[in-house]
Amino acid sequence: MSEEVGSNAWLLFRKLVEMECGANLTPDWFPFTFDILARWTGIPASEIEPLLQGLEAGGWIERADAECETQRARIASPLPVPLEEEEIRSRLEENGTRIGRCIWRYYQALDGLSQVERVVFLYQMLFGARFTPRIVEDLEWIANTFDMSVIYDAFQEAYAKKVKSLAWIKTHLHLESEPE
Repeated sequence: MSEEVGSNAWLLFRKLVEMECGANLTPDWFPFTFDILARWTGIPASEIEPLLQGLEAGGWIERADAECETQRARIASPLPVPLEEEEIRSRLEENGTRIGRCIWRYYQALDGLSQVERVVFLYQMLFGARFTPRIVEDLEWIANTFDMSVIYDAFQEAYAKKVKSLAWIKTHLHLESEPE
């Protein structure tokens, strides 16, 4: 990335990822301004636009409202990564990282996942990759009982409220499904 776009490309991309993760439970659009990016990265504001254009051209981000002061961007999903998943996992494990079989936020598109896999992904985005057999059962029950849009809304609300309880999500889903 730094070779293709410029020496500050990785620094800017990393800040964009941090902003996106702070704003969204799953990969989605998020707002930013040049001033905020310049302040948080130390990159002069005059260098931000060429770097963003390079990140767009490389397929790492998409932008909207580029003519506005407050723009929107989203991180490409899947990211253009030149390594296969098993190679990445192998390299991480060589460095002592225990990663298990988690789904990575930007590595693969979610379109091909089953509803159960999508619910597992939402769980991982909110709580991390630690599972017990009971959690797996609960996630399967959620996936097989509720519509995906309702499930996503419950997880998104938990994310916005900084709720760290699967029990809260289950209760919320149960209350949402009851007739008025």
